[in-house]
Amino acid sequence: MTTDNIEFEAQIIKGDPANDVALLKVLAETKPLPFFDQSRISKGEEVFTLGYPLMLIQGQEQKATFGRINSLSGITDDFRFMQIDVPVQPGNSGGPLINTKGEVIGVVTATLDQLITLKISGALPQNVNYALKFEYVIPLLRHYLSEKPIKQIVSEESKKVADLIKLAEPSVILIIAK
Repeated sequence: MTTDNIEFEAQIIKGDPANDVALLKVLAETKPLPFFDQSRISKGEEVFTLGYPLMLIQGQEQKATFGRINSLSGITDDFRFMQIDVPVQPGNSGGPLINTKGEVIGVVTATLDQLITLKISGALPQNVNYALKFEYVIPLLRHYLSEKPIKQIVSEESKKVADLIKLAEPSVILIIAK
């Protein structure tokens, strides 16, 4: 569903179970979000995501949540992921992780399980979440766009976050599995 409540059916093009992502196709006019060279990601970088967290409680308006990159690896130093402190809840998974230039640098995937962490460590984690680095999404895109080159778009300057959200909102849609 788009931000203006238009519904479209989505078709699964290709899945990547190892990285917990899938490429979906929607027959709608959309604007792609730019992405960039992963080698420039650094700890402490400000990021945000757009999504529909806890939609049944919070409603269908798209929410923006903000934070930073805390680590360039995930659970047990998994190099495919980065640790973020952007608040993540059910409904954020699959959303883009965007830097201050408006470029997608990852896909929000998970939060550290509080109950398991409590059992193991005796402490509750706070805002320990993960995003798959965008470089692990590119193979899905290459498969689908095999005859078209994948261009990375790099911005040189940071923009006001409010402006970035306005630009990105139409590109992020709500997916409801039925």
